[in-house]
Amino acid sequence: MRRIIATIALLGMSLFVMLAPTPASAASDVEVTSATLVAKGVALDVTLTLTCQAGLSGGTELIIRQRSGNKVAYASGWGPAYCTGEPQTVTGRAWVEGGGLVLKPGLALISGGFELCGEAGCDYPRFEQTFRITR
Repeated sequence: MRRIIATIALLGMSLFVMLAPTPASAASDVEVTSATLVAKGVALDVTLTLTCQAGLSGGTELIIRQRSGNKVAYASGWGPAYCTGEPQTVTGRAWVEGGGLVLKPGLALISGGFELCGEAGCDYPRFEQTFRITR
């Protein structure tokens, strides 16, 4: 019986350690602030406002999906990220997949994730937002 209780306690503590936020993950916040067409919809410049722990840096992956009739236009790309502890503006570019549909002004799903690393480790905040693309 003691072994079972000890095993359960160890499992609980290890789960707590695995799920506890690392110092690098202290309050990362991301919001899409603009999405502008480039080259008649072949690419999209996405501006994000990022707030994260000072000293972290890395990059962001961008994924854009937009309905076009009964199909979906798809674009992907990346942008750099630097953290100061204050809101930072980050701009990345996503390109339409070769042979795919172009993006158009209107609603799209913009999602992705960051890899932000510092001395204490890395954080991987994700974001997903419906946003209106403009020309």
